[in-house]
Amino acid sequence: MEILSPRAFDVFLTSSVGVVAAAWLVYDAINLVRARHADSNDPKVRDRRFGYVIGMIIGVVGLVGVVHHYL
Repeated sequence: MEILSPRAFDVFLTSSVGVVAAAWLVYDAINLVRARHADSNDPKVRDRRFGYVIGMIIGVVGLVGVVHHYL
């Protein structure tokens, strides 16, 4: 006996991935905007900015994957 149909399970998983990817993208975008006035000569600040950009790329890849899955 199945708890969910295969289609419902597919929708649940892709929605979950889409929500997490969107939240990750927004969170890192907000942090990147907040860090724009920090000292660019500090290696920690540059490293943080790089990490935020990578996080945004990961979020975009997740969202593109979800959209591609449904097309």
